[in-house]
Amino acid sequence: MDIPLSLQAFIFSNRFWASAEGSTFETLLANPIDFVVLILVIVLGLLFSAFFSGAEVAFFSLDKKVDHETIEEAKKDPALARVLHMLERPRQLLATVLIGNTFANVITAVGAAVVTGRMVAMLGLPQLLVFSIEIVILTFVIVILAEITPKLLALNKPLAVSRKLSWLLYFFFVILAPFASLISQGTRFLEKSIPRPSDSISSDDLKTIAEVGELHGSIHGDEREIIENVIEFGNTYVREIMTSRVNISAINTENTLREVLDMIREKGISRLPLYENDLDNIIGIIHSKDLLPYINSVLGETTINWKTLARKALFIPTTKKLDDLLRDFQQQKTHIAIVVDEYGGTEGVITLDDVLEEIIGEITDEYTEPVELYTRNKSGNYLFDAKIDLDDMADILSMDLTTDEDEYETLGGLIYYLLERIPEEGETMEFKGLLLKVNKMDNNRLLKVEVKILDKPDSETKQTDSPSN
Repeated sequence: MDIPLSLQAFIFSNRFWASAEGSTFETLLANPIDFVVLILVIVLGLLFSAFFSGAEVAFFSLDKKVDHETIEEAKKDPALARVLHMLERPRQLLATVLIGNTFANVITAVGAAVVTGRMVAMLGLPQLLVFSIEIVILTFVIVILAEITPKLLALNKPLAVSRKLSWLLYFFFVILAPFASLISQGTRFLEKSIPRPSDSISSDDLKTIAEVGELHGSIHGDEREIIENVIEFGNTYVREIMTSRVNISAINTENTLREVLDMIREKGISRLPLYENDLDNIIGIIHSKDLLPYINSVLGETTINWKTLARKALFIPTTKKLDDLLRDFQQQKTHIAIVVDEYGGTEGVITLDDVLEEIIGEITDEYTEPVELYTRNKSGNYLFDAKIDLDDMADILSMDLTTDEDEYETLGGLIYYLLERIPEEGETMEFKGLLLKVNKMDNNRLLKVEVKILDKPDSETKQTDSPSN
C-alpha cells in the first residue's frame, strides 16, 4: 500500500525538479525555512499515519471485547463514550481512518519527493539514483514507523489506546463524515454489483482436505476419522447403527425384582425398555437408579409395579437421521429411543452412546466387554461376526463391498439378502470376489460367517442353494 504512494511522490517531484534544476546552491541556502517546513511536513505526515494506523487496530480489536460492564462504564467516562459511539458506526469509522491514513502517507511522500529534488539540484547527483534511494528509504520508514510499530502497540492494549486517541479521532470522525458517507455508499454499491462466489465446498472436498492434511502431518489419523464421521453424520440413518430387536435387553412386566437386578448386573445397562406381553408393546423405560430404594429389601417378598417406575419412552422411525435424533435427545432430555418399523413394531433401540460413537469412535467403560468382530486363522480365512458393519468389513479386507443403494448394512443382512431365506450351517455363496460360508447358527439367527478371498474375484454374485459340509 505504501510503495505506490512513494511512486506517486516520484511523479509529483518531477515538477519540483524542473523548477529547481536551474537553482544554485547559494540560492537554496538563502531559503533555509523551506527545508524546515518540508521536514516538518514529512514528520507530521508520519505522525498522523502512525496515529490512524494505531487507531484502526485498537478500535477494531476492541469491537469484539465490548461487554455490558464497558457500556456501563461509558456513562461516566467521556472518552469511552466516544469510543463506543464510533464503534456503533463501523463503516464510517473505517472510512475515516483510511482517508486520514492515505492523506498522511501522500503528504509524507510528496514532502520527501520535494526534499529529494532539491538535494539533487544542490549536490548534482544523478537524478535516478537519488530518487531510487528516496523511494526505498521512505517505504522503509513508513512501513516500520507508521504501520507496523503503532499497530503492534495498539494490539497489546486496545482499550487504553482507543481511549487516548478518541478525542482526536472523533474530530476527524466528524469533519470527514461527508466523505466517509460517500465511501460507505460506494462500498455498498460495489458489494451489490460484484457477484459473490457461489462455489461451495462439497463433503468430498472436505474429506480430500482432511486426507491431504493427514499426509502432510498437520492432523492425525484419528482427527481425520472424526472429521469424516462428522461429515457423514447427517447422512446416517438410525437403522444403520441401532441395536437390533434380537439383541435388546428388556424387562417384562412379569419379571421379579431379583430377575431385573440380575439382568442389570450381568449386562451393565442403566436403562432398560419395559414391555408387556411382547417387545412390540413397549410401555416405558426403567432406569437402574430408580431401583436403588429396593436394593436392601427382601427380594423374594418384594412386589414392584413396574409401570409406576417406568419413564416415558421416545419412539422414532428407522428412517430418522442421526442429527435429528441428537436434537430429539436434547429436547426430550433422554438417552435412549425405541426404533419402530412402519407397522409400529419394535425394530430395535438406540442410545446416546451409539450416536456419539459415530463421531468419536467406540466408547467403552469398566463394564464393557471387548467384542471381537473377526479373527483370522492360519489358512488366511476370516471368521466374522454376522453383525459386523459391511463398511468396517470392507476396511479390514481393503475391498469395496458396499454402495449407496444397498438394502443391507451388516454381513448377516447381506447373506439374508442373497439367499432370500434362512441360511443353514455350512452353506456357501460368492459375493464380489469373496467366498462366504455360514459357520454358526442359533435357531434362525446367524452368528458367524467364514470369509475367504478368492484368487480371481468374480464380478457377478453367485450362490448355492444346497449346504456344503
